[in-house]
Amino acid sequence: MHHPPTSSSDHSRRLPGLRRKIGILLLAISVAVLLMSAAVGKRILHDLTADLSRRLAVSEAQLTREKIQSLVGRELAIAQRFAGLTALGDWLLSEQDPLARGRFLAEAAGFRPAFADGAYFVIHHHTLAYYYADAERPRAIYRYTLDRNNTADSWYFSTMEQAVPYTLNVNPDAMLKVTNLWINVQVRNAAGAPLGLVGTGMRLDRFLASMLAPRTQGSTSFIVDTAGRIVAHPDPSKIEYGALDKQESNRTLFADLSTESGRETASRLLAEVRRQAGGVEVMEQITPEGRRVMALAHLPELGWTVVSSVNPEAAEVLSSGFIRLALIGGGVIILMVILGLTLGFDRLVLQPLLTLTASARMIAQGQYGIRMRSERNDEIGALSRAFDTMAAEVQAYTEDLERRVAERTAELEATHARLAATHRQLTESIRYASLIQRVILPDRRLDTNMQGRYFVVWQPRDVVGGDFYLYREDEGGCLFGVVDCAGHGVPGAFMTMIAHAALERATVELGLGQPAALLERADRAVRDMLPDTQRLERLATSMDIGLCYVERASRTVRFAGAHIDLFAACDGEIRNFRGDRGGINDRKPRTFTQLTLDLEPGCVFYLVTDGILDQAGGDRDLPFGRGGFTAWLRDNAALPLENQEASLARALNNYRGEKPQRDDITVLAFRFDQATPDPSKETDS
Repeated sequence: MHHPPTSSSDHSRRLPGLRRKIGILLLAISVAVLLMSAAVGKRILHDLTADLSRRLAVSEAQLTREKIQSLVGRELAIAQRFAGLTALGDWLLSEQDPLARGRFLAEAAGFRPAFADGAYFVIHHHTLAYYYADAERPRAIYRYTLDRNNTADSWYFSTMEQAVPYTLNVNPDAMLKVTNLWINVQVRNAAGAPLGLVGTGMRLDRFLASMLAPRTQGSTSFIVDTAGRIVAHPDPSKIEYGALDKQESNRTLFADLSTESGRETASRLLAEVRRQAGGVEVMEQITPEGRRVMALAHLPELGWTVVSSVNPEAAEVLSSGFIRLALIGGGVIILMVILGLTLGFDRLVLQPLLTLTASARMIAQGQYGIRMRSERNDEIGALSRAFDTMAAEVQAYTEDLERRVAERTAELEATHARLAATHRQLTESIRYASLIQRVILPDRRLDTNMQGRYFVVWQPRDVVGGDFYLYREDEGGCLFGVVDCAGHGVPGAFMTMIAHAALERATVELGLGQPAALLERADRAVRDMLPDTQRLERLATSMDIGLCYVERASRTVRFAGAHIDLFAACDGEIRNFRGDRGGINDRKPRTFTQLTLDLEPGCVFYLVTDGILDQAGGDRDLPFGRGGFTAWLRDNAALPLENQEASLARALNNYRGEKPQRDDITVLAFRFDQATPDPSKETDS
């Protein structure tokens, strides 16, 4: 057959279109299959994990409910039959009648072994006498008498006020030295008047081990009452003992839920499952341990609800082996799909093209992994040569890209090593700076001269900070002070060096006795140290300083404050002496006011930086403030100073809660008793 010749212009029009269509088709199919497989696989794994977690939670809740119903329901049924004994009613009416007591004990002897723990109790309502029988003492004997004024016995009176004829209560009995799950059944006469209470008790540890022991990793089952209080839990510390007579409790189903909407959902489902007859409600909640699936199953006869909580991540509802097998299977399926598409394309497109042109012998032999090197001048030959060129370019580009990636990876690793070394050096430098900063603190002198008569709370926000405190003594008395420099961390620490040097210069030149003059001299010294430039004006270089000089001879305290107050606690009265509102190195130099106070015996003085006053916390995220500090002083100023230190640190931590520390915190407190010792003499001795 004669084939009409084709022009080069026909080739130039056909080949780019054919190559583009083939490339786009293969690329689109591969990308679509990969994306679809990844999305479907991820969704399947997520849905499968969620569904299995829900099924596991429901199964755990139902199984636990049936076990508890079987055991506790049996005990309750026996206790109800026990409460209906005629001999029991006769004895409750005539406690002191030996014949009535004998008939009861004879019939009770057949009931006691039927109880799970082989024990029962009887309480006479009229005399409140408590009788108890167990395996060691098979006949019920008098143990003690209940007291209406004893909170440990309030469970009985709460039980007798219940409208239902029986209750269940988890409670320790101090007299019997046991902690049991108690089944309490009321005994009343025909007119409804109370005669007493009978029942049995199961050891709580055995009950928890047999009923609520975790069967699956990541799952926990526990029991709540109608108010959501936890009455049984594998962790005994989470149980609300004696929940029957408690109106408020923080050991509830809702306590571990992180959101208000989660608590509302749990409350609604708890009420819903109680209205159902044997149904199970499931919810997902966020707790401090992470996302959990909870199933609620109600026991209407007992008034309890079983809660089974499953952590999908910890429970491993899908094992790693299953996931690995699924990934391998998915990869095989994707490869088979791509291979099928490729073979289909070869069968449906390439084979007919080869048949028509009769010139693609190498492709017909199936040698797709080598270069075609076709010498033909038709469309297939041109396509083969174009493919060879493209393959060579891709191979060269890939090798070049791999080389560049290796070089870039090496550069990144070297950069990371340099950054890690720099970070380590900076961290070590800051820690060393912290040790240097602590050198200027007068802890040793305070311990020597003021032992038992001072305390310090010094909490830098970072490793180093902008707060410090000082103590100096001379022949006439001693000087206390706190300093709050602008800035935190390293800048604040450098500012403390400047402030320390300025105060050293001031005390050397002026002595210790005039705090106001010391502040003014320190202000001038700081201004001499810091250059007056426009660049520095944009930085915070101010300082707040509070100084107190205690003069022993006159028994007075001289106070001057640059933006720092002095608090005093004397005989239950709290006073606040305000310092000047300007600080050191403010916009312009200034003078400072000096107050002279009587050094009354037993008075405690407190110098406080604004770090504690500005600390946010509490329910409304407000600053601790002078009011909070004054309230703390009112409650704790009478304590020994070492106890005050621990109390203040604890009060501050409780108020702050989870909120970060906003500023450096310094509190220096001191007191002088009736006879003020001379520190210099104590040092010499």
